[in-house]
Amino acid sequence: MTVLRTGIIGLAAAMLCWSPIAGAQSSAESGAGNTPASADADRAGAAKAAAVQRHVDAYRTGSLDRFVATFTADARVEANGMVATGHREIRALYALNFALGAPAIRVTESGFTSTGVFLSVGYVFENGEEMCCSYSEYEVSDGKIALLRSSG
Repeated sequence: MTVLRTGIIGLAAAMLCWSPIAGAQSSAESGAGNTPASADADRAGAAKAAAVQRHVDAYRTGSLDRFVATFTADARVEANGMVATGHREIRALYALNFALGAPAIRVTESGFTSTGVFLSVGYVFENGEEMCCSYSEYEVSDGKIALLRSSG
Protein backbone atom coordinates (compact mmCIF):
# COMPACT_ATOMS: atom_id res chain seq x y z
CA MET A 1 0.00 0.00 0.00
CA THR A 2 2.90 2.38 0.70
CA VAL A 3 4.16 2.14 -2.89
CA LEU A 4 0.65 2.74 -4.24
CA ARG A 5 0.10 5.63 -1.81
CA THR A 6 3.43 7.25 -2.74
CA GLY A 7 2.75 6.82 -6.46
CA ILE A 8 -0.73 8.24 -6.16
CA ILE A 9 0.48 11.25 -4.18
CA GLY A 10 3.33 11.82 -6.60
CA LEU A 11 1.12 11.69 -9.66
CA ALA A 12 -1.91 13.14 -7.97
CA ALA A 13 -0.53 16.55 -7.19
CA ALA A 14 -3.33 18.00 -9.26
CA MET A 15 -6.18 15.98 -7.75
CA LEU A 16 -9.26 18.10 -7.61
CA CYS A 17 -12.04 19.18 -5.37
CA TRP A 18 -14.07 22.34 -5.30
CA SER A 19 -15.64 24.68 -2.84
CA PRO A 20 -17.42 27.91 -3.68
CA ILE A 21 -15.10 30.81 -4.39
CA ALA A 22 -16.04 33.89 -2.41
CA GLY A 23 -14.48 36.09 -5.08
CA ALA A 24 -17.10 34.99 -7.59
CA GLN A 25 -19.60 37.42 -6.09
CA SER A 26 -20.34 40.13 -8.63
CA SER A 27 -19.65 43.82 -8.01
CA ALA A 28 -23.37 44.52 -8.11
CA GLU A 29 -24.03 41.95 -5.40
CA SER A 30 -21.30 43.39 -3.19
CA GLY A 31 -22.70 46.90 -3.49
CA ALA A 32 -19.81 48.29 -5.55
CA GLY A 33 -20.36 50.20 -8.78
CA ASN A 34 -20.92 47.82 -11.67
CA THR A 35 -19.11 48.98 -14.80
CA PRO A 36 -19.23 47.07 -18.08
CA ALA A 37 -15.59 46.06 -17.59
CA SER A 38 -16.19 44.72 -14.08
CA ALA A 39 -19.33 42.88 -15.21
CA ASP A 40 -17.31 41.26 -18.02
CA ALA A 41 -14.59 40.29 -15.54
CA ASP A 42 -17.20 38.81 -13.20
CA ARG A 43 -18.69 36.74 -16.04
CA ALA A 44 -15.24 35.56 -17.13
CA GLY A 45 -14.37 34.55 -13.57
CA ALA A 46 -17.66 32.72 -13.15
CA ALA A 47 -17.09 30.87 -16.44
CA LYS A 48 -13.61 29.78 -15.32
CA ALA A 49 -14.95 28.63 -11.96
CA ALA A 50 -17.74 26.69 -13.71
CA ALA A 51 -15.21 24.93 -15.97
CA VAL A 52 -13.14 23.88 -12.95
CA GLN A 53 -16.33 22.72 -11.21
CA ARG A 54 -17.20 20.51 -14.23
CA HIS A 55 -13.64 19.18 -14.09
CA VAL A 56 -14.00 18.35 -10.38
CA ASP A 57 -17.42 16.77 -10.92
CA ALA A 58 -15.94 14.56 -13.66
CA TYR A 59 -13.13 13.53 -11.33
CA ARG A 60 -15.61 12.61 -8.62
CA THR A 61 -17.50 10.25 -10.95
CA GLY A 62 -14.45 8.01 -10.96
CA SER A 63 -14.45 7.96 -14.77
CA LEU A 64 -11.02 8.65 -16.22
CA ASP A 65 -12.67 9.19 -19.63
CA ARG A 66 -14.98 11.91 -18.30
CA PHE A 67 -12.12 13.52 -16.41
CA VAL A 68 -9.77 13.64 -19.41
CA ALA A 69 -12.58 15.06 -21.57
CA THR A 70 -12.59 18.20 -19.37
CA PHE A 71 -9.19 19.15 -20.80
CA THR A 72 -8.68 20.85 -24.16
CA ALA A 73 -7.18 18.53 -26.80
CA ASP A 74 -3.80 20.28 -26.47
CA ALA A 75 -3.93 20.87 -22.70
CA ARG A 76 -0.75 20.84 -20.65
CA VAL A 77 -0.40 19.54 -17.10
CA GLU A 78 2.71 20.42 -15.11
CA ALA A 79 2.89 18.55 -11.82
CA ASN A 80 5.96 18.20 -9.61
CA GLY A 81 8.42 18.18 -12.48
CA MET A 82 6.27 15.98 -14.71
CA VAL A 83 4.68 17.32 -17.88
CA ALA A 84 1.80 15.80 -19.84
CA THR A 85 0.45 17.33 -23.04
CA GLY A 86 -2.74 16.21 -24.75
CA HIS A 87 -5.37 13.70 -23.75
CA ARG A 88 -3.21 10.56 -24.15
CA GLU A 89 -0.43 11.81 -21.87
CA ILE A 90 -2.86 13.31 -19.35
CA ARG A 91 -4.70 9.98 -19.19
CA ALA A 92 -1.41 8.19 -18.42
CA LEU A 93 -0.46 10.77 -15.78
CA TYR A 94 -3.78 10.42 -13.93
CA ALA A 95 -4.33 6.66 -14.27
CA LEU A 96 -3.35 5.98 -10.63
CA ASN A 97 -5.80 8.63 -9.43
CA PHE A 98 -8.60 6.36 -10.58
CA ALA A 99 -7.18 3.14 -9.10
CA LEU A 100 -8.85 1.33 -6.21
CA GLY A 101 -7.70 2.86 -2.92
CA ALA A 102 -6.83 6.28 -4.33
CA PRO A 103 -7.35 8.96 -1.67
CA ALA A 104 -10.24 11.38 -1.56
CA ILE A 105 -9.49 15.07 -1.41
CA ARG A 106 -10.46 17.96 0.82
CA VAL A 107 -10.27 21.59 -0.29
CA THR A 108 -8.39 23.80 2.11
CA GLU A 109 -8.51 26.98 0.03
CA SER A 110 -9.77 28.20 -3.37
CA GLY A 111 -9.98 31.42 -5.32
CA PHE A 112 -8.88 33.30 -8.39
CA THR A 113 -5.41 34.04 -9.78
CA SER A 114 -4.71 36.76 -12.31
CA THR A 115 -5.31 34.24 -15.13
CA GLY A 116 -7.55 31.55 -13.68
CA VAL A 117 -8.56 29.58 -10.62
CA PHE A 118 -6.55 28.00 -7.80
CA LEU A 119 -7.23 25.18 -5.36
CA SER A 120 -5.30 23.87 -2.37
CA VAL A 121 -6.26 20.35 -1.35
CA GLY A 122 -5.41 17.71 1.21
CA TYR A 123 -5.56 13.95 0.56
CA VAL A 124 -7.71 11.69 2.74
CA PHE A 125 -7.16 7.91 2.67
CA GLU A 126 -9.75 5.24 3.42
CA ASN A 127 -8.36 4.75 6.95
CA GLY A 128 -8.90 8.46 7.68
CA GLU A 129 -5.22 9.34 7.44
CA GLU A 130 -4.72 12.72 5.80
CA MET A 131 -1.70 14.03 3.96
CA CYS A 132 -1.22 17.69 3.22
CA CYS A 133 -1.33 19.37 0.54
CA SER A 134 -1.11 20.38 -3.08
CA TYR A 135 -1.61 23.73 -4.72
CA SER A 136 -2.96 23.86 -8.28
CA GLU A 137 -3.64 26.69 -10.72
CA TYR A 138 -5.99 26.24 -13.67
CA GLU A 139 -6.21 28.23 -16.89
CA VAL A 140 -9.40 27.75 -18.88
CA SER A 141 -10.06 28.08 -22.61
CA ASP A 142 -13.48 27.61 -24.22
CA GLY A 143 -14.89 26.01 -21.08
CA LYS A 144 -12.14 23.42 -20.64
CA ILE A 145 -8.89 23.18 -18.71
CA ALA A 146 -6.06 24.36 -20.99
CA LEU A 147 -3.23 24.52 -18.45
CA LEU A 148 -2.90 22.98 -15.01
CA ARG A 149 0.15 23.71 -12.84
CA SER A 150 0.39 21.84 -9.59
CA SER A 151 2.87 21.33 -6.79
CA GLY A 152 2.90 19.54 -3.49
